[in-house]
Amino acid sequence: MPTFSSTVARARAPFVLVPLLAALAVPAAAADIVIGSTSTTAQSLAASQKLTVNAGASLAVGGGGVAVTLKGNNASVDNQGTISQTGTGRAIRDNTGVTGITINNGSATNSAAQMLTADADVVQMNVSPASVTLNNYGTMFSANASRGGAQAVDFSAVASGSNVVDNYATGLLKALEADAVRPGANGIVNNAGTILSVTTSGASSDGIDGQANSGIVVNNGGKVEGGRHGITGGAADAFSVYTMAIANAAGGVIQGDNGSGINLDGFNGKQVVTVDNAGLIAGHGVTGDGDGVDVDGLLHLVNTGVIRSLNAVPAAGESLAFSEGISVGGGTITNSGTIEGLVAAGNGAARGIGITLTGNDITSGVNAGNRDGLYGDAVVTNLAGGLIRGGNGSAIVAKGLPGGYTVTIANNAGATLQGGGTTDAAVQFGADAATVDNAGRIDGSSSHVAIAGGSGNLTVNITGDQAVVLGDIVGGVGAVNRMTVSPGAGNTFAYASGIANFSTVEIASGTVVLSGQNTYTGATTVDAGATLALQGANRLAAGSALDLAGGRLQLVDVPGADGQEFAVLSLGKDSAIDLGGSSLTVGALGHVATGAALAVSDWLAASSPDYALRFSGDLTHDAAFLALMSDTTIDGLGTRIAFDGTYTDVTAVPEPGSLALLLAGLGLVGVSARRRKQALAA
Repeated sequence: MPTFSSTVARARAPFVLVPLLAALAVPAAAADIVIGSTSTTAQSLAASQKLTVNAGASLAVGGGGVAVTLKGNNASVDNQGTISQTGTGRAIRDNTGVTGITINNGSATNSAAQMLTADADVVQMNVSPASVTLNNYGTMFSANASRGGAQAVDFSAVASGSNVVDNYATGLLKALEADAVRPGANGIVNNAGTILSVTTSGASSDGIDGQANSGIVVNNGGKVEGGRHGITGGAADAFSVYTMAIANAAGGVIQGDNGSGINLDGFNGKQVVTVDNAGLIAGHGVTGDGDGVDVDGLLHLVNTGVIRSLNAVPAAGESLAFSEGISVGGGTITNSGTIEGLVAAGNGAARGIGITLTGNDITSGVNAGNRDGLYGDAVVTNLAGGLIRGGNGSAIVAKGLPGGYTVTIANNAGATLQGGGTTDAAVQFGADAATVDNAGRIDGSSSHVAIAGGSGNLTVNITGDQAVVLGDIVGGVGAVNRMTVSPGAGNTFAYASGIANFSTVEIASGTVVLSGQNTYTGATTVDAGATLALQGANRLAAGSALDLAGGRLQLVDVPGADGQEFAVLSLGKDSAIDLGGSSLTVGALGHVATGAALAVSDWLAASSPDYALRFSGDLTHDAAFLALMSDTTIDGLGTRIAFDGTYTDVTAVPEPGSLALLLAGLGLVGVSARRRKQALAA
């Protein structure tokens, strides 16, 4: 009988042999390949296999084949010499869908490495899913002899997996008459070197072209330059969500030589792009438009650097082109750098605009020839030190069909919005409701119009002690337009141009001096503690209304015979009027709060009309008017009212001239009495 131990030993024996047999059945891993001199033999890499081309060595393949084919996961290429395809094939290609691929061209100590193709992509991942990381320290160059479209890097087929391009400071990714780099979906491009596309034929050659691949991230500290656009891409259709994030560091350049610095096509608000710029983003239109940043969707941008368009040229059949620093369908723009649209000297067929807020061109249907409205709310915040400028047009334009969204412009203290055109307002609005919050400088001196509303309601808020507005402020016709001016207690806002088409203007704090011709006929409210100073005769339209809500009206340098007219005077709280030696004419008395008192000062009867205030019609029996007059003083004196057949005149009791004569007479009586006393004493 067998023992327990021998039974166990016999039972285990077959299981010991199974893994040994399985191990013997696994094929050995393919040996790594090292090229130490010159080879013309195309290579194929299996799983985990590595190809190394030593410094000074080369792999040069002709014909139509691929120099290095990637066939297995985790394969890698380490080129320290030269890999070239001198025929029509690619230098490196995956056509099966492999993952874990690493491609190195050069190293931190070797920038002489090269990957070159005569007429095809240098590197292409052609099947998805796939994952690849490219590290470039040297040169990867597609000469694209047949001009068929051959990229230095083409990962555009990667719809899932991962694709990363690391182009280091010494690296050059270059293509002729084609895009230099095409990332795949969710691709990452980290560039500290140069990504360059060159065209002499006008082909659509872009520095980085994401095409319809969403989720791409570009981090640039070097230079991305396209023969057309610097960076481009866009949604495939109106139903697709598309995102891209671009960070351009200080010293970084993103440049379009005959197009936009950044151009991302789209259809609506499903396209959302994020840009953080501390360097230079520049577009230049040689045969068409040239924008700094052109996003046909929503843009969220923070700019501390420079974004500009240098020029634009009308396309065939067009008479006017637009050179825009930024053109976008909505989103947020926060600027403390420079955003400008410029036009080349001598080009009279282009308008240079800082920022345009609008949707796409409409090419068919009943609205053909118009622009889409906004695809989302648009907020532009110009921080201290920020400059948004139109070279020969507006700093900011909102246009297009009504989108149902809102536009908000916040121009902070120390910031500037500057127009450059002879006819365009510095800030021009369109069909959607808009708000301007200005504590900085809005310069419309070139066209004499600072802010112009469109068909949407316009709200203008002017605040702080640094606010400057050069040029008229004009609300759109037919809209409900409101303005509030609040420089702050102890501060003054002086405005020499005109205000037109506003429903209400509120003076909320500080002193506001209006010396221009203001034509709006809405109500002007002066709040408690605030002063409205009108410098010159009839600074406000005679048909406007004045609501003194605890504030002060001051007339400055007004000829006595001219004065100032209002259609309606209302009094919400105790208030004051400084006539400055002039007078005031009122069409009708509005609402007067119970017990509200009016203090009128600086009425000089000798040089003014024979009234301080006058009201249209006979109010001598009007209870509300009489109640107000009982609480009104003129130069500290009571009031006298009289109807002259047209107006009810209000003067002081006793009138200042009569009081002077009375006091003088009393003085003479005193002198005469003293003389009689002296005579009697003698």
